[in-house]
Amino acid sequence: MKKKSIATIGVVLVFLFLLIYTFALYRRAILELIQTVAVELRTTPYSSILLTALIILTSIPPLLGFTFSTTITGFIYGFPGGVLPAVSGAFIGASVAFALIRKYNFSRFIKLSPSKQEKYVAIQEAIEQGGFKMMILIRLSPIPWPITNMLLSIITTVSIQQYMLSALLASFKVSLDVWIGSQLADLSNPDLPPSAHRIAMATMGCGILILVAVAWWLYRLTMEKVKEMASRKKNEKTYHETLITMDSVVQPSKKEI
Repeated sequence: MKKKSIATIGVVLVFLFLLIYTFALYRRAILELIQTVAVELRTTPYSSILLTALIILTSIPPLLGFTFSTTITGFIYGFPGGVLPAVSGAFIGASVAFALIRKYNFSRFIKLSPSKQEKYVAIQEAIEQGGFKMMILIRLSPIPWPITNMLLSIITTVSIQQYMLSALLASFKVSLDVWIGSQLADLSNPDLPPSAHRIAMATMGCGILILVAVAWWLYRLTMEKVKEMASRKKNEKTYHETLITMDSVVQPSKKEI
């Protein structure tokens, strides 16, 4: 592993430790503040439109905060109350990202490392081979939503109809973020009795474990399909090149005869 990668992982771990330590130290004050803000937003007219706009904005790469935005929607409006703003924001955001990336040719600004470039080429070839089914699989995998928006937008073989339909179908996966947000709201509610807190914590813990397992399985499945499609295309290319080479060798021999 490169020194730069080790340093990056170290910085992330230190940041997470400080974040967890700060939360543990000021847990009650932080939860009370979050609850106060959530109640105010819940009772403010058109606040759902503002959150939808935030989700749209964070759907466009390289902006960050998409998962936070969809989760906080569930925290404020609960489940299924927060599903509509989150899903509509994800779909509209994907549409806006597609329009911007295609119009301004964002691919020329993307600089990838050799390993990431190889993976990107493999995914591109897999989509070309697998078509719409492969697009749906990539959309449903745990690859961040803005990244899939960028990835599918810069591949010129992906039509607008395919892109929009895959975005519409896959946008419902953010309902899981909304559900997690609603469970966090239950855990931070000081009015709930201890037994209800324990039930909410157990429910959320089991749910998150299942989601992580499914997400990991989907990611592995997607990457295996990507490698399979890329390998198949490479073999086909090698086969055609061999035929061309053989043909070029045979033709002069015929002329000599």
